[in-house]
Amino acid sequence: MAKKDNLQFGSWHIGGTGLILNGILNLDEETGELDLFSDEPLSLPYNTDVVYGKTYQGAAFTLYGCSIQGGRTSSFVHDYESKYTYKISCNYILEGANFTAEQEILVKEVYFSVTNLNKWAFQNAVDIKLDDSSEYIITTNPIDDITHKNEEFEFTIRYITLADYNYRFTSSLKISTNVQLILKFKNPTSLKRAHILIYKVRDFFSLCINSNTYIDYISAAPHYITPQQVEMPIKVYGQAIEFGKNEKVEELKNYHSYISLEHIKKDFNTCMKNWFEKSEKLKPVIDLYLSLNYHRTSYERHFLNLVQALEAYHRLTRKNQVLPKDEHVKKMESIIANVPEEHQEWVKGKLAFSDEPSLHERLEELLTPTGKSDSPDYEAKYHHLFRLRNKKKIEIIRDIKNTRNYNTHFDERLLKKSLKGEELYQLILLLSLMMEYYLLMELEIEENIIVDLTWKKAGEISTRNSLIEATRDSNITF
Repeated sequence: MAKKDNLQFGSWHIGGTGLILNGILNLDEETGELDLFSDEPLSLPYNTDVVYGKTYQGAAFTLYGCSIQGGRTSSFVHDYESKYTYKISCNYILEGANFTAEQEILVKEVYFSVTNLNKWAFQNAVDIKLDDSSEYIITTNPIDDITHKNEEFEFTIRYITLADYNYRFTSSLKISTNVQLILKFKNPTSLKRAHILIYKVRDFFSLCINSNTYIDYISAAPHYITPQQVEMPIKVYGQAIEFGKNEKVEELKNYHSYISLEHIKKDFNTCMKNWFEKSEKLKPVIDLYLSLNYHRTSYERHFLNLVQALEAYHRLTRKNQVLPKDEHVKKMESIIANVPEEHQEWVKGKLAFSDEPSLHERLEELLTPTGKSDSPDYEAKYHHLFRLRNKKKIEIIRDIKNTRNYNTHFDERLLKKSLKGEELYQLILLLSLMMEYYLLMELEIEENIIVDLTWKKAGEISTRNSLIEATRDSNITF
């Protein structure tokens, strides 16, 4: 959007007040703001659901999830006369329609894309052949949609293959296949709910490619309470949506190790069913794990997030009791009965969570994955899957506990025992690999795909360690 087109002049309705004011909408796909002007002071709410209107060129906009701040100004725009100004900030900008209340903002379908989607979902749609006359025949093949269906919506991956038609002037022809994601709802759905589901899809891609992922665009087919003669999609943007335009996004390469659509295509419906059903329960785990891709912070913070994610994952998916409940109750009663009465409440509080597995016990189980396959090859891989070079499992658990306890409580006695620098970084790589493995297993992707991917990445950690050790042994400096 050209800078001169960013300023949209028009008349604007402030939802719920009946007021109409002239103003300027300064369009920005992340932080669009509206400046309204009045000759007199007005009593406006600090928050309002919608502000809507049309520009003098006839374009319709709705600002949704608005806050209002007032002030005074004088400028050449108003011949230096003093005006009362009201700045409207919003979560969403809906371009292409006016909605007079939050209840009207419902959608039937949303269309969107995320960064690296074309590479992740690549399928060859173009055939080039040489005929008997030595002329090239270029054929574009239709690619079937890939769809997951549930009781709430259909989620579709759609392919669109088009030529740029510049070949008449440049003697070259470029044919591109672009991938679009579609959520089609069984019933009219709020924009906020649609946004939550779009973010679930975004997080799914982040898990698959093990990298940060952002929204490229969102448009929607609204559900109008009053039927419209022509129903056109609306464009959706605003500060509530994390677009990738201003972010450094690593381009996905063929040599990267990741789960592509090709790996899960035949089990796509099962995979997405598991993701949408489990991602709400596992949201704390997913958020902590994916924070490594989005938050620039210290190794110590990344380490703590991963330990917390693994601990939460174990709590949410594994047996969370050491003893049967009745047996533990009897044990507690026996202990408390043998404590002086004045100390019983204190002891009871200290033992309140004594039947939960310790961090050591949780790590012991997670560091010892078990497979479904009886293959000796996979049994060996599982045994060595989560190991660091020259360290036994008990040593890895010890390092995790010491490093976690120091960076949580900062006990000086643990300072020398906690890992730092390269050792800490390699431990972070291992914990991240563990979390990735367990989240992918929750999706019921083919076991061999996940194990082979994890084994390859574990080998990369081992190779890194070997190179560093060789460098140290040779006293090589850079």
